Amino acid sequence: MNIIYTMRNKVLVAALLIILPFFITACTLQDLPVIGRFFGGAGDSNEIPTDQAATISIWGLWESPEVMDKLIIKYRETHPNITVNYDDRSVLKLEDYKETVYTRAGQESAPDIVFVHNSWVPGLKGSLAPAPANVMSAQDYASRFYPAAQQSAVLDDSVYAAPVYYDGLVLVYNKKHFEEIDQTVPPTAWEEFRRLALELTIRGQQNTIVRAGAAMGAADNITFFSDILGLMFSQAQVNIPADLDSKAAQDALAFYANFMVEDKVWDNTMPEASSAFAQEKVSMIFVPAWSLLDIVTARPDLDIGVAPVPQALPDTPAAWSSFWMMAVPSGSANKAVAWDFIKFMSQDEQQLSLFSENSAFRKFGSPYSSTALKSQLDSNPYLKPVLDTAPYASTGRIAARAGNKSAVEALRTAVNEMSIPTADPAAVLKTAKDAIVNTR
Repeated sequence: MNIIYTMRNKVLVAALLIILPFFITACTLQDLPVIGRFFGGAGDSNEIPTDQAATISIWGLWESPEVMDKLIIKYRETHPNITVNYDDRSVLKLEDYKETVYTRAGQESAPDIVFVHNSWVPGLKGSLAPAPANVMSAQDYASRFYPAAQQSAVLDDSVYAAPVYYDGLVLVYNKKHFEEIDQTVPPTAWEEFRRLALELTIRGQQNTIVRAGAAMGAADNITFFSDILGLMFSQAQVNIPADLDSKAAQDALAFYANFMVEDKVWDNTMPEASSAFAQEKVSMIFVPAWSLLDIVTARPDLDIGVAPVPQALPDTPAAWSSFWMMAVPSGSANKAVAWDFIKFMSQDEQQLSLFSENSAFRKFGSPYSSTALKSQLDSNPYLKPVLDTAPYASTGRIAARAGNKSAVEALRTAVNEMSIPTADPAAVLKTAKDAIVNTR
């Protein structure tokens, strides 16, 4: 009997000698090698076993099932036991899709991956599963993607979404109109932009606009008016929505509104800005790359110039971005597999494939989200200006065509009220700020 007790004591001492260092270094039982799996650990729990079978579902937007299927097939070459189902939800109204994502993300019935606009991620954080650090760390993320992606999706040092492409606001202009006034280069500063807008405007009887110099100053017939304001707010170092009632924000709003109120280079009788540009009824507009693609497709004969957005202070440039990302809902039953697929999709090789596949049936694909691929588009006249401004682009919840209806409508009201001569920018923006603060 004494021999048995002696043997047991030796085993206990040996076990304590093995385990004690882990407690001293704040490790848990799950962290212990070999035996950790018996306490809920499994070595690297985020590693996808080659024999694990799983089916993940994706709610997608904008990417055609045909293109996605080719990338899914490529993923399954190294993950044959993983089935990926892509559900294209592009037919839904964006505000309805956003509401559904917010409602379902935390539920057990949630899909495994959802496409989300970058401006949604902070508000969705509580219903999203962050990336395992060994799959996508905040440090690796910062070295691979543009600051706007980090601003949107790296929260509390964890990654909550990853971009598979990038997009941002650019200046688009009619080169033929520029030639008429002997202008050979696009404007780089706002005062120069304003001078050109006045010079390019052609008026008819009773001072009516025959051709507008620039689509600026209105809200109802400029789809991306809130993005233009976001750009101006960013250049004025206005935090959205916290500083929307500041003097800097008031000055930016007044400057924007004055293109219509005082300079009268645009008015509400004009068609929507992109349509007006395609009809050659306006010389300069601001749009993201995906909207530019629509114009190029509709009018391949137009001699179009694309340039970085004008700056207020050249030494401290600021731009505006708006793009879509992939995230994993907290209700997903396959979080590790889902994040493994997102990592695959965000890799340079897949971004190149996605661009190539999309370019096969349209003029160009979406700009790369990977900073390492920027030089790949240096010869592309449409997309180079988008990526040239990406290193200093901001973003926010007032982004247009992103399901942010309540915030955009609050700004629309503010812009429309500025057409009233007695309007007070401070009061107008205070109302807008209060409304935007309470939106998600």
